[in-house]
Amino acid sequence: MQSMIGLLSDDSAVHPAVERLQSSGVAQERIHLLSDQASINKLLQCDPACMIKNYAFWGAAIGIGTYAIFGLAAALCQCDLMHYGQEYGIGTIVGAILVGAFVGGIIGLFVGVAESEKDSHLYVQGVRFGGRVISVQVRDEEVERVRQILTMENVHGLKIIQGAGV
Repeated sequence: MQSMIGLLSDDSAVHPAVERLQSSGVAQERIHLLSDQASINKLLQCDPACMIKNYAFWGAAIGIGTYAIFGLAAALCQCDLMHYGQEYGIGTIVGAILVGAFVGGIIGLFVGVAESEKDSHLYVQGVRFGGRVISVQVRDEEVERVRQILTMENVHGLKIIQGAGV
């Protein structure tokens, strides 16, 4: 199941949109109205701490991958990596993980959080100016029908979020 999210310009547009969705067969429990930033960020999966954690994880994975390439090359040519023992190899991989996680976290802080803020900006600002965010959990076969209904109800910024739920 996925979620379709959009912005209703004001509270007077909420009731007709919800009624029209329900009359087309969308169950009440699959329609959610959001009016606070935390709920919107949760739905959009753009929590800053989560973004930093994800980038740190991928940075650590890249650190391991980089070390693994050099380690594999050394093993294939039966080199002993400048006459250092296994302790050096273990220290190097731990260092690669830490440096990768640190660099990934920094990238997540600047790039990932900025992207997530840009993603949620329309919805958060719309709510601040009196609008409401509508989220509808839809199945694959319902996507186009729900999109048409929400478009006819003047819902702005329609977006589909894979695997999301409120």
